[in-house]
Amino acid sequence: MYNFYTAFVTVSVLAFIAIYNTSFITVVTLGGTVLGSALIGLCSALFVSLLRKALSKKTVRCVLGVIGCGCIIGATASCLPGWEIKPDKETALFLLALCVLVTEINEYTLNDRII
Repeated sequence: MYNFYTAFVTVSVLAFIAIYNTSFITVVTLGGTVLGSALIGLCSALFVSLLRKALSKKTVRCVLGVIGCGCIIGATASCLPGWEIKPDKETALFLLALCVLVTEINEYTLNDRII
């Protein structure tokens, strides 16, 4: 359970920093940015946690995690007021990099082995 909370907080902070400091996703209010980042962190940590229990191959988990993270960010942007994703190539590359980073952070943090 501790690993789940660590993944949730780490991804939420990463998402907040990425959204706040770039212009690819614009959010009207600071509270909307915090709420959206928390939703992205919670949903992505929960999704990767469920994938870890359901699938044993790491490659399949990572691919599904990146796709799921993209869907989570898209759903967050469409459901929360004041969120706007700019439709261009740079934004797509930014979102892909963010989704890969979020998935890898979740995979590393939710690892059950103690090093």
